[in-house]
Amino acid sequence: MLRNRNVLSMRSGSYYMHDSMFGPGEFYPEHCHDFHEFFLVDEGVLEHTLNGKVSILPAGTVQLILPGDSHIVACAPGCSGVRIRNCNVSSEEMLKVFAFLSAGSDFLLDDCVQTVRMPPDHHWRHLQDLAREICAMSDGGTSRKNSLLRLLTQEVLAVLMRRSFQEKAAPPQWLAESFTEMKKKNNYTAGLSRFVALSGRTKEHLCRSMKKFYGISPQTYIISLRLEEAADRLLHGSCGISEIAYDAGFRNLSYFRRCFLRKYGMTPLKYRSRFRILRH
Repeated sequence: MLRNRNVLSMRSGSYYMHDSMFGPGEFYPEHCHDFHEFFLVDEGVLEHTLNGKVSILPAGTVQLILPGDSHIVACAPGCSGVRIRNCNVSSEEMLKVFAFLSAGSDFLLDDCVQTVRMPPDHHWRHLQDLAREICAMSDGGTSRKNSLLRLLTQEVLAVLMRRSFQEKAAPPQWLAESFTEMKKKNNYTAGLSRFVALSGRTKEHLCRSMKKFYGISPQTYIISLRLEEAADRLLHGSCGISEIAYDAGFRNLSYFRRCFLRKYGMTPLKYRSRFRILRH
C-alpha cells in the first residue's frame, strides 16, 4: 500500500544486509521500497508502523515488508535501545526463493503472514546467529555471503509460510484488515478503487481472495454495505430517495432501485412505508 512518494530502490545485486540500531526517540522515517525486505528484531523492542498500523515488536520477531508497503521503524517507548538486522532482497530473487519453497502450489507470497513472533528457542537463536554472521562479514567474500543471505532468506520465508499454513482457514491479514476498513462509510462510498488501495494488492488479486475467503466479489460487498446504509436511512431519516441513494455511494438512481429490489424484495419507497408503519 503506497502511502507516500519516498520510494527506496534496491542497490546493485540481489541482497543487501545491514545492522540497524535505534535509541530512545530515534527512528527511520516513513518510506517504502520497490524491493522486498525482512528484518529480525535482535535486541530490545521495536515500534513498527506498517501501512499506518502501529505494532510493538519484541526481540524474536520476524517481519516481512512487501514492495509498496509503507513503514516507519523506531525504538519503542520506554525501551533503552533496539537492534534489528535488515535484509533487502530484490523482488526477482525473493520470488525465485519463494517458488523453490512453495513447490508449485497455488499459495502466493502476497498472502504470506508478514509478522511472526518466535519463542526464544534454538530455531530463533539459529536465525539470530546467521544474521549476525552475515552482518559481520566484509564484502570480500561475496560468494559465501550471498550463499548465506539466500539461506537466511529461505529460512525466514519458511517460518512465515509455516505460520501462514497454520492459519490458512482464515483470510490473510491484509484482506481481513481492508475488509473491516471498507465498513466505514467514507470507504464504501468511494467504491472499488478505495478497496484496492486499502488492500495494497491488484484488483485481480483482491477479487480472487474475496471469492476464496468470503465467497463474494469486492463489488458485491460494497453494494451490500451501501444498501444497508440506504435501508437504515429510509427508516430513520426524512431525506428523499435520491438523496439517500447518492449519499450511500450510488450514482445511478435506477441502478440503486434494481439493487435494492433484488436485496429486499421491494422498492425503496415501499420498504420505507411498510417498515416505518411496523416500527410505529
